[in-house]
Amino acid sequence: MPATLLQQKARAKYVTVKEFQDQYSMSKAQAYKILAKKELEPAVIKTGEKSIRVNLDKAFEIMQQIFK
Repeated sequence: MPATLLQQKARAKYVTVKEFQDQYSMSKAQAYKILAKKELEPAVIKTGEKSIRVNLDKAFEIMQQIFK
């Protein structure tokens, strides 16, 4: 199997909102406001009643398209 197919099947790394906001140097409110957008829905998963996690790679790709 080519290396590219192996990379496609790799598990996505989901991080906390705190790590997301630190990565992009934004406030907590600003991070949640951006993550609440309908376009970022595929990059966010809910991990309980209140907690959410973010797929950084997918979020970065979507944010590039939104904020050109």
